[in-house]
Amino acid sequence: MSVEYRNRLRLADRIYREGEISFPCKRCSKMSERRPVECKRIPSTQKCGHCVRSGRKCERDVHAESEWKRIDRERERIASQLEEAERQSDELLMKVMRLRKQKRFLESRNLKMLDNDFGALEGMGEESSVPDEDLQEFERLLDAEAAQLAATSNNPSLTQMMNSPSFWENFDSAVAGGIPSPTGGNQSSSR
Repeated sequence: MSVEYRNRLRLADRIYREGEISFPCKRCSKMSERRPVECKRIPSTQKCGHCVRSGRKCERDVHAESEWKRIDRERERIASQLEEAERQSDELLMKVMRLRKQKRFLESRNLKMLDNDFGALEGMGEESSVPDEDLQEFERLLDAEAAQLAATSNNPSLTQMMNSPSFWENFDSAVAGGIPSPTGGNQSSSR
């Protein structure tokens, strides 16, 4: 192997590693007919890696009008897609800014409402505190009612009545101030 050939191989390998893919020269175009070939060259050189390796002149054809048109169409398509993506991005950015502004407003409104409610509760607590005697009377009544329920809990008819869902519906409406409806069967048996 001659020194010149080894130098060409070394230079061609460097072009393959560091070069940029360019429009194919005549030789690479012919080679591409049989198998895919990348025509790589370093911008400062005039020869591609394949032509350097083979020691041939690297000739490029003048680009056809159809190739220029294809490139122009692609550039226009990409520019259009870029413009659309930027428009959508701007819309999303405006939406994010609007939502952040609404969030800040709602957080501010929330704090004002909390302050207002705390103030109202503090005012109500001072005005309408329940006297200790009333609280003691309420607790006494609750204890008496609990004792009465405990004494009657062994009554089977009471247990059956309390296990009935309609009992609790009527109980809830009676507590809420409504009129309870009969708990099934005839009215005389529910009394």
